[in-house]
Amino acid sequence: MLLRETVFIALRALRSNKLRSALTMLGLVIGVASVIVLVSASQGVRNSVDQAIEAVANNITIVPLQPQVAGGPPGQPLTEADAKALSQAPDVVLVTPTVTGSTTGAAGQVAHAVLVTTPTKQFLSATVTGTNANWFQTNNRQLVAGSYFTQAQATSGAHVAVIGPSLAKVLFGSADAAVGKAVNVNSRPFTVLGVMNDYGANLNNNVVMPISAARSAIFGHGYGGDELSQITATATSASSAQLAVGEITQILSARHHITDPERVDFQVQTLGARLTTFNQVLGLLTNFTPAIAAIALLVGGIGVLNIMLVSVTDRTREIGTRKAVGASNPAILTQFILEAITLSGIGGLVGVATGIGLIFATTAAAPILDKSGGVLANFAPVLSLPPILVAFGISLAIGVIAGGYPAWRASQLNPIEALRYE
Repeated sequence: MLLRETVFIALRALRSNKLRSALTMLGLVIGVASVIVLVSASQGVRNSVDQAIEAVANNITIVPLQPQVAGGPPGQPLTEADAKALSQAPDVVLVTPTVTGSTTGAAGQVAHAVLVTTPTKQFLSATVTGTNANWFQTNNRQLVAGSYFTQAQATSGAHVAVIGPSLAKVLFGSADAAVGKAVNVNSRPFTVLGVMNDYGANLNNNVVMPISAARSAIFGHGYGGDELSQITATATSASSAQLAVGEITQILSARHHITDPERVDFQVQTLGARLTTFNQVLGLLTNFTPAIAAIALLVGGIGVLNIMLVSVTDRTREIGTRKAVGASNPAILTQFILEAITLSGIGGLVGVATGIGLIFATTAAAPILDKSGGVLANFAPVLSLPPILVAFGISLAIGVIAGGYPAWRASQLNPIEALRYE
């Protein structure tokens, strides 16, 4: 029997049971589409995170740490003098000292140096960050309205602030309306210079102001003199971040008189290291993703096996007739294997088309679902050829494997018994 004729017979057999064939292919469609979508989405998540972190990948965070030796002397706090010393490190280009704390804020107006609140004054819990003008660059915070405060304003302790979008919306109605107005923070008036973009619910109620103003007007001198909550150092490049870490560790160890690593009273960590850890975890999940989708393919394979066994049973008399007129066992075997491969091949192609369609739909829908410019705004699944080929190849392999036993069983039927079958 010619191959073309065999394929034609296989297609005719599938068309004769359209609903059964479609339901059988459904498992393969879901499995193939799942492999393509999940692998592409995992790579898209990795790229989105890399893109978000890239701007601050050379940042190094230094925070106070209690020594690990019990009964030893208490650790020294980080101070502004420490921050100034770190600026001398060869591989450090920016140093950003920070003090943080929680307080309340209210909208108000300033007239003749006396705070006059608006009639509809509202109070909100807010996080105050006292820092210098570098903070916005090192934290990659963009503005939706207004401007940052300058280094001159930070040095002079000017009562100016940049606030988060949640504060601007509740206190003033909109970001544009907030610029130039006064916000009353712990009974002290600050002029709003700008409003930051959406950066997540936990960071949208920030009030960022010059560090000296935060100390004198908000936290008070009892906060700890020149103590800092955190220091952020920016390396010359992401590749030199580890060199900068070594320099920072050496400078702070010398300033804090630390000779025993067990007594270190600060922690230095790079965002690049965190990103590497994240990518390792995501890579592990990405490797397991096809295994999860393979379950759907396995279900599809069982469906192919089932329909081929039913097909052999339903067409027993047909098989007997073919053998009676001279069809050989290999011809019968080839016919049924080709039917299984055709069934799984069509299911695989539909699955590929479905997976690609879902990827394009996700890419188009992500910015619409995240209009605030968050993580989803830059999310785009990465469509690549390998997962498509692997998923389609597995679907064809399922056809061969799942159709092999029914095809062998059909080829071994005795033609006389097959003709007698009712």
